[in-house]
Amino acid sequence: MKILMIAPQPFFTPRGTPFSVRGRIQAILALGHAVDLVTYHVGDDLSWPGLRIYRTPRMPWIRSVTIGPSFTKVFLDVLLFALALCRVLRERYDVVHTHEEAGLMGTVLAPLIGAQHVYDMHSSLPQQFQNFQAFNYGPIVKLFEILERFVVRRAHAVITICPDLSDRVATIDRSRPCFLIENTL
Repeated sequence: MKILMIAPQPFFTPRGTPFSVRGRIQAILALGHAVDLVTYHVGDDLSWPGLRIYRTPRMPWIRSVTIGPSFTKVFLDVLLFALALCRVLRERYDVVHTHEEAGLMGTVLAPLIGAQHVYDMHSSLPQQFQNFQAFNYGPIVKLFEILERFVVRRAHAVITICPDLSDRVATIDRSRPCFLIENTL
């Protein structure tokens, strides 16, 4: 299988979600599949047979990406979506595997190419917005609650990293296939 993975992260940097992304890539490659990773321009390249990394254009004023929501990530996510769209217009993929907020991108892109969409849910985005005071604004949190339900209900499968997120998926759609893969190093 050929998999398009979309990771809105500074990949690879040694922290939370990038560790998970790396682990997912290693597992997929070990099964004999190919991965095209679309990610931010920030981060270190990894070189493994079967992995191709495509990065957003380098923005000289963006040298790092902080954890959590930010206006920088919104800007980079627009570039990330454009890059992912270019990939699906040029290549045939069997699966679109998305992480975090890229779930919305996968919900749009996978049906365009007749691919399966696997949503890797590392956190609940509405909860993230509530936790970061600068973004804890009722209408924004509500919008992300709606988007989270939209993504979960349209994904062919959801991967979570903890039981609380699995429970959250079940409250959104009990029939949605959900697989718990806890983070380990």
